[in-house]
Amino acid sequence: MVNIKNVADRAGVSIATVSHVLNQTRRVRPETAARVRTAIEELGYSQNLAARNLATGRSNILGLIVSDIQNPHFPELTRNFQDQALLHNMEVLVMNTGYDPQRTSDCVRRLIGLRVPGLAIMTTEYDTGLVELVARQNIRAVYYFNPGPLSPLISCILVNYGEGIREAVNHLEELGHRQIAFIGGAPHLQSAMYRRQAFIEQMQARGEGAMRIVDADFSAEGGYYGCSRLLSSAPPTAIVCANDLMAFGAMHCCRDKGLRIPQDISIVGFDNISFSQYSHPPLTTVAIPRDKLGQLAFKALWEMINRQTSEGRVIQLGTRLLVRESTAPPRKN
Repeated sequence: MVNIKNVADRAGVSIATVSHVLNQTRRVRPETAARVRTAIEELGYSQNLAARNLATGRSNILGLIVSDIQNPHFPELTRNFQDQALLHNMEVLVMNTGYDPQRTSDCVRRLIGLRVPGLAIMTTEYDTGLVELVARQNIRAVYYFNPGPLSPLISCILVNYGEGIREAVNHLEELGHRQIAFIGGAPHLQSAMYRRQAFIEQMQARGEGAMRIVDADFSAEGGYYGCSRLLSSAPPTAIVCANDLMAFGAMHCCRDKGLRIPQDISIVGFDNISFSQYSHPPLTTVAIPRDKLGQLAFKALWEMINRQTSEGRVIQLGTRLLVRESTAPPRKN
């Protein structure tokens, strides 16, 4: 089996130089680094990462925990996070919680066991004590929720869900809609709660007392179920959905009921997943900058791991309404 000494001999350098090239731990002259990489390729050498981690006491694996890998919102976030990690010679282990706080805790414990230097916990579902558990292990972490006081071990990314819901409702009101309903996620989820509360506050601000709200589960099936309930009596003229998957389900339900979108009913989503522009009709939705989300999560984590900052930070992300073809003025009776 080819080892690091064979590579050093072939390149005519020391073992330490080969190690610096592999791990990017010290600047090496470009021509020397090129000889080392040529020797690696010619010999077919693969670095023993397990041995390296054992020697250094630190893994080159970062943990990324997401809520639902089937939701296109998260694969796009994951891709951008991984792209940044690879640029820094790091690997990413992705774990899926299925919106289950217990699974979030289980994922964190497994990653602690792998001695990861950092975690990106991009889910809002967690048990009390999770933040403290991670901090006790001296592991840097960036959270997709407000974890409380910041420290050199803690940063967070906060999306302004309220702003996005307000944009959606204001858009429908400007079109002339007054009977606006809402399909939300499971109310015990933080991300669902934020969006639901923003809708309630916006409707209260315009003097609405009774509100049409159905709680579902962030899936297309949940959107179909929620829309079916809303259409069963006094159908609204417009529906705001807490994510795009539920909006797709609602659109399917409307078509099954013989309703045309947007001539008979308008529908707005949230997230702007890539499929939303290709639905029929293209979906009006609130965009979250997912490319920035993955990149910023990695950057915040990397700064803490390399102690480039003395304190964690809060990263605020805004939203933007994308008006497409699923919304229009309400039909005149």
